[in-house]
Amino acid sequence: MSNSDSDDYMSSSFLSEIPDEEKPKTYSERRRQNQFTNLGYNKPRKVLEKELREEGLSKPIDTEENASSPGLKLLRKMGYEKGMKLGKSEGSQALSEPLTVELKQDRLGLGMSTEIKKRKLSRLEENVKRTKIKEDEYVERLRDERIAKRVERQLKAIQRICETLDSKRGIEYNIFWLCDEEKSSIKKLDQFSDEDEPKIKLEEPEEFKLLEISDEDKQKSEFDSLENSQKIERILAYLRDQYFYCFWCGHEYSNIEELTNQCPGATEEDHD
Repeated sequence: MSNSDSDDYMSSSFLSEIPDEEKPKTYSERRRQNQFTNLGYNKPRKVLEKELREEGLSKPIDTEENASSPGLKLLRKMGYEKGMKLGKSEGSQALSEPLTVELKQDRLGLGMSTEIKKRKLSRLEENVKRTKIKEDEYVERLRDERIAKRVERQLKAIQRICETLDSKRGIEYNIFWLCDEEKSSIKKLDQFSDEDEPKIKLEEPEEFKLLEISDEDKQKSEFDSLENSQKIERILAYLRDQYFYCFWCGHEYSNIEELTNQCPGATEEDHD
């Protein structure tokens, strides 16, 4: 058997002979390792300042190392003793640890960052209020539209009832009926026959005639100018007076005494 046949590169014996190689390090890892191993390495100024600041803040001021500190001497003149808290009183508001130091990383003036935060917070609150107002206006508009559609449906139902009751009594026209304008226009067109067409007279341009408006047209225009709720009140009062009919009860009573005694009232709220 040849040497190539005897060497099985996938066998466990061959793989066990391969030494475990360490994962190659990146450039930054090798550079950091060289910096710590190199005795001549000088740390950057920012790093040194941070380390010294953290070291100074972590030590209490009344240690033996700080015995010659001007600040400690000044505190002792004001009555400070070892272990005391700093502040106006020795209560819970007094300080036992030094204040934390926050380095300023921007070029804004002192207190400007706090002012910017206040402005952003106020703008956020204004936006929330505006959104709330718009939401309330939208809900109110939907409610008004829903109420208006409901009143319109009630008006049409009351007008149909009024027309039915009037027709039973033999009344041919009432301003309270539904689609009065269309019916009146159709009635006027039916008055003319095919042979008798209306003749148009040409008059002099300087002369004009005023259109005569009947009392019925005046009442109709006055009724059409009312709000739907006012129209409903007018028609309901007419039905109660003429037919002893209550729309909210859905019943036509025999006389005024029966209507007064059995009907809760003239409005929808009385029937709730």
